[in-house]
Amino acid sequence: MITVHDLRARPLDQVHRPIEPGRVILISTRHHGTPNVMTNGFNMTVGHAPPLIAATVGPWDHSYEALVETGECVIAVPTAGMAATVVDIGNCSGADTDTPGASL
Repeated sequence: MITVHDLRARPLDQVHRPIEPGRVILISTRHHGTPNVMTNGFNMTVGHAPPLIAATVGPWDHSYEALVETGECVIAVPTAGMAATVVDIGNCSGADTDTPGASL
């Protein structure tokens, strides 16, 4: 049985992590010919027919402008074996690492 003594305080900016609704996905976009991929952990399925996925992407994300301008993206569900790559993608920004005109 869990008691109050088993509970522990968490930093306020971390309390959402145990209750996030979705799994980690990769969102790929292209903006002015430059591809970008981002890690996203704030997502969930909201419909089945047609399939609809909600994901939080905002102006703080490098992919945001591409999504607003094109309305297009590719969503990939990475395997557990890709965990290190997914973390690496999430720890950098295309704003700092993209090569203009890069191709897939």
